[in-house]
Amino acid sequence: MKLAIRPSLRFANAGARGTTPALADGCDQTEHGVPHLTETPGGLLLAGLLLGAVVRLGLWFWFRDDQLHTADEGDYNTLALQLLKQGEYSFVPGSPTSIRPPLYPAFVAGIFAIAGAGNVAAVRFVQAAVSLLTVLLTYRLAGLIAPRRTAAWAAGMLCFYPSLLAYNNLILTEVLFTFLLTLSCLLTVLGLQRRSTGLFAATGVILGLAALTRSVVWLAPPFLAAFLLFVSCDRWAKRLAAAAALLSAFALTIAPWAVRNTKVQGTFVAIDVMGGRNFMMGNYRYTPLYRSWDAISIDGERSWIQEIRATYPDDMRTSQGKIDKLAMAQGLKFVRDNPGLTFKRSIVKFLDFWGLERELSAGAGRGFYGQIPKSAFLSLTVVIAGAYASAIFLALFGLVFSPPADRSVHWLLVCVIAYVCGMHAIVFGHSRYHLPLIPLVLIYAAGAVTHFRVIWAQRRSLRFGLTLCLCAVLLAGWTWNFVAVDWQLLAVALQSNT
Repeated sequence: MKLAIRPSLRFANAGARGTTPALADGCDQTEHGVPHLTETPGGLLLAGLLLGAVVRLGLWFWFRDDQLHTADEGDYNTLALQLLKQGEYSFVPGSPTSIRPPLYPAFVAGIFAIAGAGNVAAVRFVQAAVSLLTVLLTYRLAGLIAPRRTAAWAAGMLCFYPSLLAYNNLILTEVLFTFLLTLSCLLTVLGLQRRSTGLFAATGVILGLAALTRSVVWLAPPFLAAFLLFVSCDRWAKRLAAAAALLSAFALTIAPWAVRNTKVQGTFVAIDVMGGRNFMMGNYRYTPLYRSWDAISIDGERSWIQEIRATYPDDMRTSQGKIDKLAMAQGLKFVRDNPGLTFKRSIVKFLDFWGLERELSAGAGRGFYGQIPKSAFLSLTVVIAGAYASAIFLALFGLVFSPPADRSVHWLLVCVIAYVCGMHAIVFGHSRYHLPLIPLVLIYAAGAVTHFRVIWAQRRSLRFGLTLCLCAVLLAGWTWNFVAVDWQLLAVALQSNT
């Protein structure tokens, strides 16, 4: 029987009455040649979580006592130890800092307080557990907007996503921030579906905690509040109450830290003193076109701080907070004076943000994990890059052909992805920063997997061709980056491993 194709394919909402979700537009009809999507048994999810726990336990056992390799890990460890031993947020006793958001060091310090100071093995174990909770959140989020089969695929792919499995064993913010960002999306979707002001207030609290983990989202609440005002079906009074609840809860969550920072720095600092300097390093005359984040390693006369010193007098640079504001002003001036170059750089940063996940392979190439055979090194690189590329390509098809039926939820997820990507595209476009978005990406990828036959049947459509073009653009960007930069790094890494 010939397959009947509709112009669009969307997920039906997974209603709140316990009914099994079905595909919109009749796409779950067996007479159309598409298998009926029945509710995934809870036992399958449990089995996946148990297997995921086993894999995490094995990786934890292997890396539990691994040393800290990067400056970021060292900073978080030092801040956590200072919090535990001195009760102050500083690198040096008596010199409080605002250089990094406080929640992750506090998270590590809390684990140290229970398991012993400097017990990074315990931190890695807890992070493995938190990552499993993120899998559950993703399953719940996908289950609200898609069939259970799609939710199971999304959770399964996230549970065994190679890069995130590895990051469980790094003393970095990825695990905690990914959990908080996914939870904030879940609470927002629940708030939209239940029209609950209380859930939007809870979203504000979680967003505040996320901002205290990574400052990239501290400007997001006004945008989310505006989104609620325009997409909600409630009366305007209810919309205003929802937006106000979210903004108030967010402000109250970050307020104590913002007050502390402002007193320490002598100028208003909401989360940290990194935003302005990062923006300038990504937007000044010596910013590299490729690997823009590497501007941090530029020293001497070409460094960003030297430009600040040469431009502003000493009495304007009396604290890190004031220097950060001067750096922001300097970066904005460069952007205004050089719009063409800024646009070109932003395109490269965008492609870098969605670039292949090479951080773990780079670490292995630098000998972080000991001597690795070349075959194992290449296999690791292929597995990580292949998993990411497959997720992105599938997500593009899921985004185009099988988005959630609830357009407000669909645009919410798209806006979250666009916001995080956009912020990094104007600052640093490091591929590490897309990892917290992977749960959302995999929800769309899972939609493409579960609707593969219906999507494939539209392979001659214009939309299918345009989606292939998007995939080709990403592939071309990855290829260009590899030829321009990564090939030399890979050759060095291969030479350093037996």
